[in-house]
Amino acid sequence: MAFRLHSRLILLNGCAIGIVTLLLGYFLGSSIKGTMESEIEGQLYKSATLAKAYIRVHPDRDDPIRLANDLAMALDVRVTIIAPDGVVLGDSDMTPASIRTMENHSNRPEVIQAFKTGRGTSIRWSATVGIPFIYVVTMADGRILRLAMPLATVDALIGGLRRQLALAMLISIGMTLIFGYMVYAFVSRPLRRMAEASQELAVGNLNHHIPEVGDTDLAQVGTSLNVMARSLRVKMEELVEDKRHIESIIETMSAGVVVFDRDARAVLANKSIRQLLEVRGDPTGRTPLELVRHSAIEGAVRQALQGIDVPSVDFTTAGGKVLMAKATPVQQLSGQVDRAVVVFHDLTELRRIERMRKDFVTNVSHEFKTPLTSIRGYTETLLNQPPENPQLTAEFLQAIERNAGLLQSLIEDLLVLALLESEPPVEKTPVKIGELIEEQVHSRARLLEEKKIDVQVECPSVEVLADRGRVARAISNLLDNAIHYNRPSGQIRIIGRQTSEGFAIAVADTGFGIPKEDLTRIFERFYRVEKSRTRDTGGTGLGLAIVRHAVESQGGSVSVASKLGVGSTFTIILPTDLSPDSKSKTTHWN
Repeated sequence: MAFRLHSRLILLNGCAIGIVTLLLGYFLGSSIKGTMESEIEGQLYKSATLAKAYIRVHPDRDDPIRLANDLAMALDVRVTIIAPDGVVLGDSDMTPASIRTMENHSNRPEVIQAFKTGRGTSIRWSATVGIPFIYVVTMADGRILRLAMPLATVDALIGGLRRQLALAMLISIGMTLIFGYMVYAFVSRPLRRMAEASQELAVGNLNHHIPEVGDTDLAQVGTSLNVMARSLRVKMEELVEDKRHIESIIETMSAGVVVFDRDARAVLANKSIRQLLEVRGDPTGRTPLELVRHSAIEGAVRQALQGIDVPSVDFTTAGGKVLMAKATPVQQLSGQVDRAVVVFHDLTELRRIERMRKDFVTNVSHEFKTPLTSIRGYTETLLNQPPENPQLTAEFLQAIERNAGLLQSLIEDLLVLALLESEPPVEKTPVKIGELIEEQVHSRARLLEEKKIDVQVECPSVEVLADRGRVARAISNLLDNAIHYNRPSGQIRIIGRQTSEGFAIAVADTGFGIPKEDLTRIFERFYRVEKSRTRDTGGTGLGLAIVRHAVESQGGSVSVASKLGVGSTFTIILPTDLSPDSKSKTTHWN
């Protein structure tokens, strides 16, 4: 592994040097070439200006061949004189005989540009001479004057630069190889030897000595590891001596702990295991099957004693407890397994909470699904096939509004129930129960008049120390149920009285009544006696659950008595330290 490390280091450095060199050569070459071509072009334009002045004063300017040669000698450039029709009249790099055979230059890019703008520039390969040139063309005395300079010098300069960069790259790679070997010799190889020795320590061989090799820092690491190994050996001896203290700690753990030896017999067990497994007598010396009548526990212990990592096992005891057992092998310093520890956790309460959570999610999903399905069905009908009858359309909209109201009520009740279940602080103040009941009845006067329900309130003038908001919520929900599930022209009686258990508030109706088998579950969330009738009345199935939490959070209680066809009576009992007035007040609402 050490060799691969330093080899990767050399390879990465070499690649980095090569990439940097290539990029540097490319960008430097491009930059230098562009700069020199611009300089040459500017110099050629200056030379062209001098040549035009020379042509105007030269007495032999009518001889283009001689004129081209003289200008080339004076300016040290190639000079070509071209007639307006593109015929070459003179060229400093060609003999007179060759000039007569030269092709027409009217199609040269620099000449075409000069005809358009009066001057032209081009960098290209010369078809006549066979080397790259930079051309500058200008008009002089009715003829075309072209000056050119070969780019061989520029190419040679750039080539030399690239060769120097290549040499620098080779030198750098060579130095990298030398550096890599030094890293391998002074760092990687000692590290490899130390790693091999450390593996011996990792498997528990604390007597193994790590070689102290390499430079000062690496040797210091080896020394530190050797000191650590000696300290660990001492600590292990101390751990053996502390076994008794660990056993004392295990004895006080809430989780059940059992330690089995190689023969799968219990050698250590704490007090909690006796309670969880309901074991009589001393559990030591027993096999797993004698402690727990569950074959999976027996198999888990056997596998753990073989050094196998065993998954946890969930099981139910004869007493109904849900337990989780996890068997773990315990190894000696030599690596041999001689013990197995089994830890038992009581999951009874956790499973109950999980079951309640699953039921809650299922019920909430079901309660939301029905009104949402109705709203979607009516909405799709109105959008895709709107009825021609306005009355039918109004009925659809009323149905949508009714289901939307049901969803809103459901959400509000869920928020109230969540708030109560979060156990916020109870703010108890003196509450006038009679006035509170009158307020709740008065707020429903119109509904009572529509259903022709008579309400009778009998409550003494008394103040009860309670949370007004929670009591109001409980009475409100019970009164709503008494109204919605009552018979037409029925009656509701609300009676408040002092009892030995506290102040009792009874809400009785003359409704349909509740079957006896449903009375034990009526306060559960989303539980309904007749679901269809509950939805027709706008109920969410959470009202009585809210009542129970609102009352019990104050230390009170709620109960129900019912008879089919006669009605139901819900009774709230609030603990109180205040004495009621002996006077009682009776109110009739009809």
